[in-house]
Amino acid sequence: MFRGISKTPLAPKSALSSPDSIVCTSLFRPSAPFQKFLKRSTSIWLIPLFFSASCSPLRTSFNDEKHQWELKLHEVLTNLDDLKHDINCFQTEIQILDGRIKYYENALASLKQQDIEKQQLKIEQITRDLNALEKKWSSYEKSQDGTKGDMQQLASHANETTTALSQFKNRIQELEQEILSQNRRFEDLAKLKGNLESIAKSIKPAYKIYKVRPGDSLKKIASAHHTKVDRIKKLNDLEQDLIVVDQELKIPNES
Repeated sequence: MFRGISKTPLAPKSALSSPDSIVCTSLFRPSAPFQKFLKRSTSIWLIPLFFSASCSPLRTSFNDEKHQWELKLHEVLTNLDDLKHDINCFQTEIQILDGRIKYYENALASLKQQDIEKQQLKIEQITRDLNALEKKWSSYEKSQDGTKGDMQQLASHANETTTALSQFKNRIQELEQEILSQNRRFEDLAKLKGNLESIAKSIKPAYKIYKVRPGDSLKKIASAHHTKVDRIKKLNDLEQDLIVVDQELKIPNES
């Protein structure tokens, strides 16, 4: 690397988004070698002043004056060598700057091309979306035509349903009236049943049936039912006290 070349940083990638940001101020800022070059060139132009100043009468010897002139000449030669070196450095730096400018131009062209391709892709996508929307709209219009016919059919069905519902409502009201009348009849029947049950309870039978078991006798049966033998014989038309098993006898109710 040449001495005196300024290490100016490359512009960031975000700076490549616009053409104005390609040339930044830091790129063309005077470098240290350039400032040194100005200083040395100034010192060279000041040499005649030193010469003119040396012509003034000074109380110095010839050897001292000669030594001073040699020192000044050596300094001038050194400055000239440094200036040559700085000029080479400047040329190298100019080449680097040219390379950077070309790099930025190529990057800008690439970004423009990418942006154009992106815009083209977006336009194509929008075109496809528009075509799809047009197809959907046409299908929607067709479906709307079919929907109108369906709505008319639904309206007619709704009218028929309303009529049927009104008729059904009237029929329900009639059935409710019939149910009410049937309920009243059931209530009357329930009252009649209660009356009959009360009458049946009030009427007691004059006798009950008893089936003769083994070991029974008229005396034993009469004693078990709190009655008398003669009454059992009279109720059953018996002339004797003889009874048989499984014979049914009428027993009078004494209670």
